[in-house]
Amino acid sequence: MLVSGVDGGATKTVAVVGRLDGTLLASAHAPSSNYHNIGVWKAAKAIRTSVNSACRHAHATGSNLETVVMGLAAMDSPMDFRSGQRVADLADLGKRRFVVHDSVIAIYAATLGRPGIVVNAGTGSFAAGIGVDGKTIRAGGWGNIIDDEGSAYHIGKLGIRAALRALDGTERKTAIARLLVRKFKLHALEDIVHEVHNRPMTVEEISSISKLVAQAAVKGDKAARSIFAYEGRALAKLVSTIARRLDMSKSKPDVYCTGGVFNAGPMLLNPFRRELRRNVPRFVLRHPRFEPVIGAFILALKEHDVKMQGVTLTNLESSYARRAVKMRSATND
Repeated sequence: MLVSGVDGGATKTVAVVGRLDGTLLASAHAPSSNYHNIGVWKAAKAIRTSVNSACRHAHATGSNLETVVMGLAAMDSPMDFRSGQRVADLADLGKRRFVVHDSVIAIYAATLGRPGIVVNAGTGSFAAGIGVDGKTIRAGGWGNIIDDEGSAYHIGKLGIRAALRALDGTERKTAIARLLVRKFKLHALEDIVHEVHNRPMTVEEISSISKLVAQAAVKGDKAARSIFAYEGRALAKLVSTIARRLDMSKSKPDVYCTGGVFNAGPMLLNPFRRELRRNVPRFVLRHPRFEPVIGAFILALKEHDVKMQGVTLTNLESSYARRAVKMRSATND
């Protein structure tokens, strides 16, 4: 009997297929499956493509799947979950299909269902936690137009804004301006406005500008470093909120940091730690044991009353280790 886990993100979709004994057999990826950005049909196609590809690598077919758990981005309201279920039904995979918010698979990938907090800073951002009673909650992650502070998208947006404000003379000069002109081959910095609004830029393209901000920050650009300091504090506030709501503020919780933005290192982590200590005096920063898609796989196993311990956990760890390099390259934001 086979089950599948899916991480359907704003940048890409990743799927794994494995057995009920915890052994991963294959993984595959496809383009974004965020229905807000591409519609339900294309989202379903991306999920179907990734799962079917993983099945082929496992010498199986989609009809062999007993259960598929899909952790999808932007599942923020009852209407979203109805749309998410439509995406799952259109994908038509497995005998049973479950849709959860992508924060849920992230927390299970990090804690295996034990108490703890995960903070994600990738294309989007959120914090999520699981309490001693098994209840999961989240904060943030309301989408790039409304929220997503701490995300690559938000850093990219603030980078563009900092460059234009420097042009106005309302803020300090920044190397981000020169990097933007070079990357987009602009005649003048002002042309970035046309690129953003009229072309228009995709979420992924604006998120990629975060790398330019990071380049400038590493070289000591004050405007760029202030952006990362701001984002670090914003992410810490999300964690503090989860800790308070789960009554963990004084219990030294494990805090798992995930997402490509954390690759910025101390210029993000130092302000993150300082802000977090204001409300959670003691905590332990950890790296998640698995990629988020594994959280979806764990939840699929949970639907069959399989506990993540003993031989099952050993099988998962050993099979994951054999595929980890490939999976990380597929899921890195």
